[in-house]
Amino acid sequence: MDEEDSSYRWETEYERTWETIQEDDSGSLKAVGGDGEEGRRRRHKAKERIRLGMMRHLFLVIDLSSAMEEKDLRPSRLSCTLKVVENFILEFFDQNPISQLGVIVTRSSKAEKVTDLGGNPRQHVSKLKEMASCRGEPSLQNAMEMAMQSLKHVPSHASREILIVMGSLTTCDPGDILVTCESLTAHQIQCSIIGLAAEVHLCKKICENTKGQYSVILDESHYKELLMQHVTPPPAMASAEASLIRMGFPHHHSTASPSYSMGQLDSNDATLGTVGYFCPQVDVMLVHDFL
Repeated sequence: MDEEDSSYRWETEYERTWETIQEDDSGSLKAVGGDGEEGRRRRHKAKERIRLGMMRHLFLVIDLSSAMEEKDLRPSRLSCTLKVVENFILEFFDQNPISQLGVIVTRSSKAEKVTDLGGNPRQHVSKLKEMASCRGEPSLQNAMEMAMQSLKHVPSHASREILIVMGSLTTCDPGDILVTCESLTAHQIQCSIIGLAAEVHLCKKICENTKGQYSVILDESHYKELLMQHVTPPPAMASAEASLIRMGFPHHHSTASPSYSMGQLDSNDATLGTVGYFCPQVDVMLVHDFL
């Protein structure tokens, strides 16, 4: 057995930097061979300048089947995914402040909506951690159908995206998943998949038909790199409608009748107030003035 075949997975995390340089005739050191991870990043940044979409509506689908209990990622696929996904969600809203994201999990041949489309990253992360238990088989079709029911109503000037983190090599679906794939294409919904195990022909076909990206990770660092590539907005479609969006800055004033602020509706300690910042479009209190 060759030495490379008998090596452990953790050994691949350490680059043999001394093998990528050699001494030339003048005694200077120069790089040889591939340029590794840094080269991939440079090539990614050097892409042609294109027009990107500003408003994004993305559903993040997480596989919570029994395959996510495998230990090929430390300490397990599930633990590693929760950590990487949390960083992705925070970075997504940092780079796309006016976009919305929702989370769906698939297990036991079903799909469950963890959070609907929204702009609160803390809520997405906390809700996902509460449902982080693995069982059964995933269902790609049920997950894509659930995401499509929300995304097909999104205005045409915003992007419609599905990003799936798939740990299993199989999917248990109630019908023909290719029919669902055709529906995604008809509604201009882009579906991308990141595989944690090996390449699956069905996943590759779905991404090709919906103009998404299909990738399979090599290790944890490559996992992070692939996921963070989806932080950058996709190119805006040429057929996308250009429409003006009414925007306004909140005004500070008081009202005679007390009311709750919109920012406290999901809180258990919501209080009434008469002074705060009001939306100029719908005249609703956004934030209380506690001073």
